[in-house]
Amino acid sequence: MMSDGRVHPAATSSDFSGEYAYSSSDPSSSPLYSFHFEKPIPPPPPHPQKPPGPLPGTYVVQVPKDKVFRVPPPENARLFQHYTRRAKRRAGCSCLRACLYAVIIVLSLAVLLAAAVGAVYLAFKPRQPSYSVVSLAVSGLAGVGNASAPGALSPGFAATVRADNSANAKVGVHYDGAGSRVAVSYEGVRLADGAWPAFYQAPGNVTVFVTRAKGAGIRFAERERGQMAAAERLRSVPFDVDITVPVRLQLGGVRTWAVPVTVRCAMAVDRLAASAKVVSRSCDVKVPFLFWRN
Repeated sequence: MMSDGRVHPAATSSDFSGEYAYSSSDPSSSPLYSFHFEKPIPPPPPHPQKPPGPLPGTYVVQVPKDKVFRVPPPENARLFQHYTRRAKRRAGCSCLRACLYAVIIVLSLAVLLAAAVGAVYLAFKPRQPSYSVVSLAVSGLAGVGNASAPGALSPGFAATVRADNSANAKVGVHYDGAGSRVAVSYEGVRLADGAWPAFYQAPGNVTVFVTRAKGAGIRFAERERGQMAAAERLRSVPFDVDITVPVRLQLGGVRTWAVPVTVRCAMAVDRLAASAKVVSRSCDVKVPFLFWRN
């Protein structure tokens, strides 16, 4: 309490700072204090700094993160090589396995085929039929060596063929006329062509038939005319008869696929006439059936 009766609040040094001065001229009076409060002012909030803008003449392109391509680390290349080598090894193993399976399948089929052929052979015991040309009648070549003979000839032949299937007791033979051919030639010159008739030959059967071949516009050189006339005088005119016919076997109730049978007969006749007789012949038969025996 002051001498003038006023009450001043107590102050601490933490609330204010003050200085004192004498307000009275009386030196005996108490010193008077004058006070002023200082309240701390918080610093202003920092202003956010804007990022510097692009330089003049430049552009800013924004790309989504999932579209940004980055350089992969080196270990990715090693992993790629590792997986690539492993994939190649797997592919090689797959190819080897496939080849092994294919070989096994082929061998199995071969064994089954061999077993089937063996069973057929044991059951039917097939034998190869025999074929021969019994006679060969000639027409259109009379007087071929004469000077008055025409330049272009039209020779004709009637071949009597004997097909013998007596060796087969259980196997029949089907002859297909379509695709068959009968050709007669002299010294390599084709003279006439014909066809083998279509028929079925039963097991144990012998069939004799006539097949005809006809030619037209055949021209001989003077040397060939002279040779043929000389051969006729010697009673031995050579001809070649070539026969090709598709054949199917009848094995019980099963008919096989068609295979070509080839017959080649080298023969000679005594004259160039319809009454010609065969003086020599030799026939060779080729059949692709592996299980046929002569």
